[in-house]
Amino acid sequence: MDIVVALDRDSLEIHPSWPGQPVTALWDYPHIEGGTKNRNKAGVTAVQTLLSLRRRIELLVSLHTRVKTHAELQHDLRDLAHV
Repeated sequence: MDIVVALDRDSLEIHPSWPGQPVTALWDYPHIEGGTKNRNKAGVTAVQTLLSLRRRIELLVSLHTRVKTHAELQHDLRDLAHV
């Protein structure tokens, strides 16, 4: 395993020991509340999250083919958290 991306801070802090010392990154997203009161807001948040994830994954795939070192990959992954 080369890369582990956590989507919230809790999962990053309690992650298991990954084999091979992969690069880890936090792409923090809000929790999507599924209650009936905020149904529209939850839908909008879900769509925004999916679009953001898709864009970050597309960029990661394009960057990963050019990255040469472990440190470069880690730097790029952390930069993608701000896209």
